[in-house]
Amino acid sequence: MATNRPCSRLIGPVSKVAFQVILDTNFLAVPAQFGVDIFSEIERVLERRVEFVLLESTVKEIDLKGGLGAGKTNRHVFKIAKDLIHRCKVVKVPESLTAMPVDDQLLEYASLVRGALATNDRELRRKARERRIPVLLLRGKKRVVLEGTVF
Repeated sequence: MATNRPCSRLIGPVSKVAFQVILDTNFLAVPAQFGVDIFSEIERVLERRVEFVLLESTVKEIDLKGGLGAGKTNRHVFKIAKDLIHRCKVVKVPESLTAMPVDDQLLEYASLVRGALATNDRELRRKARERRIPVLLLRGKKRVVLEGTVF
């Protein structure tokens, strides 16, 4: 039975067949900054069933960046990012990773689940390439591209 849902978020045992894409904070800000539907773009690029994943630490980072101390623009961008969280599966960070910086948690988790990392952070992309983790990034402020391979 096919569904026309805007997001291929799967729940339960079926999600094991979905390819996991772990989103970084800055990537979830892309829709507000550039008007790009990152979810449909990622599905277009990967041509497969996708489960969008956010680590709890990424959600906390979004809350911090969009908090009261942020400027008006950042509050707007991260309010939209917060609204998009419901389209993703929020994953509790494994106990062994909680002491690490968020970027290292993202790399470890992506490696652990053999998923892809969606980020525009240049340094994080470099580290992911070194570890042979596929990376999805925004190119030309309008389309998502894949660095590396997924199988």
